[in-house]
Amino acid sequence: MDRPRVALGHAALLLFGLVLAAGVAEVFLRVVNPLGARLMGDQIVLQRNYRQTITNEKNPRLDPVIVFSRNSLGFRGPEPPADIASRLSIVVLGGSTTECWYLSDGRDWPAAMARRLAQTFPEAWVNNAGMEGHSSFGHRLLLEQWVLRLKPRVALFLVGINDVEREDLKAGDRALQARGETSWSERLARHSALVATLVNLGRTQRAEKLRLLHGDVRLNRLPPLPLRPEHRKNTLLLHAQRYLPSFRQRVAELVALCRNNGVEPVLVTQPALYGEGIDDVTGVDLAKITVDNDPEHLLNGSLAWRVLELYNDTLRELGREQELLVVDLARRLQKSSRYFYDFIHLTNEGAAEVGALVAADLCPWLAERFADAARSPCPPAQARDEAR
Repeated sequence: MDRPRVALGHAALLLFGLVLAAGVAEVFLRVVNPLGARLMGDQIVLQRNYRQTITNEKNPRLDPVIVFSRNSLGFRGPEPPADIASRLSIVVLGGSTTECWYLSDGRDWPAAMARRLAQTFPEAWVNNAGMEGHSSFGHRLLLEQWVLRLKPRVALFLVGINDVEREDLKAGDRALQARGETSWSERLARHSALVATLVNLGRTQRAEKLRLLHGDVRLNRLPPLPLRPEHRKNTLLLHAQRYLPSFRQRVAELVALCRNNGVEPVLVTQPALYGEGIDDVTGVDLAKITVDNDPEHLLNGSLAWRVLELYNDTLRELGREQELLVVDLARRLQKSSRYFYDFIHLTNEGAAEVGALVAADLCPWLAERFADAARSPCPPAQARDEAR
């Protein structure tokens, strides 16, 4: 008779300990947020007035000391001016290739773009709202929860890489339309920092599987990966049929959301290091290198680029159909390891070049729509090319 009681007592103590530990972890994560969690369910958490100094001893193509800051809004860039309503205001949304976490303040490409635009629009206010891992779904949440309340004149979207092969966004899309249709974990994550942390760790694991995290890619150490024509054809067909229709719909909804709130949307295509061409630094053929050797996702540089271009083509088509400015960065940025420290993330030199390229297309478009904000003409195309 005593054994069942003892076992029951032990089980009760174990359960109490687990509940207590979960409670302590919940309080700790809410107060400290040691992993920098940016989502609680579908609610975006912004790190306001944040500053971090990173000592870099691993990647020789990045600065040895990196200073990363966020302003009182939780974005990178200057504080919003008191008269923001009367100024030309631009918010840039994207994932890690926009946020530029491993580039110091002022060296991210939106900051480089802002300096270029300041020659013509000296009072323009530009902020970088890029967030690592954000896809078109994350951009919509950020718009609805934070950006639209600022009433910016323009929203730039560098979108594509985090939407590649993303089928799990369907539940998130439904969440925006019917809050009760999300999974139990997503519903709990809205109210629990502990559950949100576990969900975010799962997202990180999926991102790693899709090769979206940072790394120092040594091109001359990547073996060539020949692929059968049948594999190439089937891979492209899979993306075209399974992933692109919903991606197109999500981006179209971003455009509509902006326009319905008086914000001019601008799309920017996603560049990458891999693809057709020879790297001018190492001499490596960027079409033949191994990008992903996972048996389920075999990609060499050529096929990986063709896949990404399917998503870029979607932006180009939407631009033509809806009369949007599309900055075709994917085609204009040179494929060079001077500009990328891995397949998609930019070096200081790369960010400066991207800022110049985006500003070159954006300036005349802004001057046409916001002539009252221009204090001098945009540089002619030839002068802009020479400046780079």
